[in-house]
Amino acid sequence: MPRRKADLAAVVFALLVVATLAAFAYAQRVKRDPLVLDRVGIGPKTSNIFHPPCERIKLKFRTTTSNEGTVEVIRPGGEIVAKLARHTFLKRYTVHTLFWDGKNEAGVVQPPGRYKLRVILEDEGRSLTAPGTIRLQKVPPGTFCVEGSTKGSG
Repeated sequence: MPRRKADLAAVVFALLVVATLAAFAYAQRVKRDPLVLDRVGIGPKTSNIFHPPCERIKLKFRTTTSNEGTVEVIRPGGEIVAKLARHTFLKRYTVHTLFWDGKNEAGVVQPPGRYKLRVILEDEGRSLTAPGTIRLQKVPPGTFCVEGSTKGSG
């Protein structure tokens, strides 16, 4: 009986060693794969803050795979605020540029706060939240809007 336990323990140990090596090799391969969502830009290079309804903010990102996608602005908790693109073809290695005016789907300007950009890759069934935040602030008192103003258009 003790001999069988020793043989079983050796087999289990060998399987664990093989599984560990396989997991390590897979992790190394995944580290070398390019990011699916990269080159994210929120607003101009100097600021990620904008003031609706006077301004809108430029949102840029690049995908490294071709996919059907939906692009959303979300609150930090994941609640969808606005859909900037629906079921749009996102070609690989292409920079995609969208603008958000600070309004939700009903056209209501959202309260000041931090928002995030989320890209849903429908063909892969995955959702990617871009790094960085969009900071929406109230228009300072006494400020008048000039129609057509765009933050980060240059």
